Amino acid sequence: MKTLVYGMGISGKSTAEHLKRKREDFVVYDDNKKSKKYTNWNQDLSGIKTIVASPGIPSTNTILKKAQNLNIPIHCDIGLASFEKKLPKIISVTGTAGKTTLVSLLVDVLNANGKKSIALGNYGLSPLDILKSNYEYWVIEVSSFQSKRLAFLKPNIGIYLNLSQNHLDWHETIEDYKICKGTIFKNQDADDLRIVNSDLEKKYIKGKAKEKEIKKNEFSNLRKDIHEDTLSTVGLCIKELNLNHEIAKQSIINFKTLMHRYQKITTNDGIHWINDSKATTPLATLTAIERTPVGSIVLMGGSDKDLDYKKTLKKIKNKKMKLIPFGGISHALHKEASKLSVDSSKPCNSLEKAIQKAKNNGKGKTILLSPGTASFDEFTGYAQRGMYFIEKIKGG
Repeated sequence: MKTLVYGMGISGKSTAEHLKRKREDFVVYDDNKKSKKYTNWNQDLSGIKTIVASPGIPSTNTILKKAQNLNIPIHCDIGLASFEKKLPKIISVTGTAGKTTLVSLLVDVLNANGKKSIALGNYGLSPLDILKSNYEYWVIEVSSFQSKRLAFLKPNIGIYLNLSQNHLDWHETIEDYKICKGTIFKNQDADDLRIVNSDLEKKYIKGKAKEKEIKKNEFSNLRKDIHEDTLSTVGLCIKELNLNHEIAKQSIINFKTLMHRYQKITTNDGIHWINDSKATTPLATLTAIERTPVGSIVLMGGSDKDLDYKKTLKKIKNKKMKLIPFGGISHALHKEASKLSVDSSKPCNSLEKAIQKAKNNGKGKTILLSPGTASFDEFTGYAQRGMYFIEKIKGG
């Protein structure tokens, strides 16, 4: 019997290398016809004992549906790592927005306190790549795609930062999305800790761990450019792990924010530009808008994932900002903005045209790129979108 490695992206390649090191029998497959060397499998599940699927492959996929009907276990690379013995201490982080910043900040704080730590999962390496490395802590970013396939992952600290509508192209319903997010706690016991946002529905949170809600503490206001809930959560972890408070505070103060996450860019055109391309949900964009000056210009747009933007658009209106919608969602955004009496320009069919329109009206103002959705209508991901934005505003 073989393991099927389904999807040969970053996690798929890490899984294949891991199985090769363990001398296990496996087959690889990718639906992408361009990946010819990964398309030789005949899709016969009779000899398959386990599937390790890439996060982007939804449960509605034909092969995975057949596997479910045959009771074949389906894991992600993180789930596969959970079968290994003697794993380090684990902090897992999920939520709709802010996961990557929280993971990066926790790793910095832990390392500053002499606790050798690394960022893994949806942000960082696959756990399978570092099983032989001597880390004291794994800090794992877990997407809703991965949370459905975590197998026996048992975090010492599980963190559920926030929730808003997202990824309904993968989950089909908001109910399934909520259920998946809550599964990171399912294997915890009474010695573990779960940290949750007080706004979350408790019926979706399972497990025996002790619980703490995210509340203000001495770390919450150390940075104005990082969300208060993120800093409050770091503070809870610092206290739970008995870390040195002064060392931790200095680490937070010195922390360099991530590229494409509310990244301020200096140009010579009299405009204050902010690259927040990593904001791929309405909640992430709402958070960015809250930090941006009244009267700014906001560029929103990208792939249409049928998300609810009402709260975000109302915040734009309340702060007397101007919206420039672009890309695949531009017409729907403009229509919704008009209903809410938001100051919105006509739709732009590309980010390039939106940037030019913002430039023409932006002297002396702040212009925020915070798309609020995915980038796949024009780009391969948020990073390429962010780099394109930087290039264009700097005269590229």
